[in-house]
Amino acid sequence: MNPSPIPIKIYCSCGQKYAFEVQPYDGRMPVPVACPLCRRDGTEEANRIIAKILNGKTQPLPPPSVNALLNSVQSSLAPHLVEALKDAVVQELAAQRRDLLAAQQAASIELTLLVHRLESVQTPLLERLCAYATRIGELEKDLANQSKENYELLKLKIDLLKEQVESERAANRLNFN
Repeated sequence: MNPSPIPIKIYCSCGQKYAFEVQPYDGRMPVPVACPLCRRDGTEEANRIIAKILNGKTQPLPPPSVNALLNSVQSSLAPHLVEALKDAVVQELAAQRRDLLAAQQAASIELTLLVHRLESVQTPLLERLCAYATRIGELEKDLANQSKENYELLKLKIDLLKEQVESERAANRLNFN
């Protein structure tokens, strides 16, 4: 057994580098390891590095070229980014739809309340208008009756005055004769 931890540096095929220290168990990794970016298993690579170090064959791994690294990262991230973007757009559309449905429902409730309020105001108003029309008809009849009565009273008054005039003439004729 090796008393000190062994430094492990792994270059994943996706281009990600990751490093850690490990205390090997029977010359192997005690637990599985995976790339933090693509989750590819790196346990075999770590076991190979541990075997080289324990057997005294250490040589640094060549770093991948920058272009290869960029291409690898771009090709591995592009589908994830597209999928994440699609998910974000769909979630935003769903949220907007929920908001629109809630606004439509609130407007529908408000419109229903307005209709009920209009009906509650309109019904007494129509009843009052109907009562006014009935009262106006009654008053017009009364006025027509009053006019007939006034006409008859005036006619009676005129007839009375004519009789008085005739009686005074008759009385004055008697006195002059």
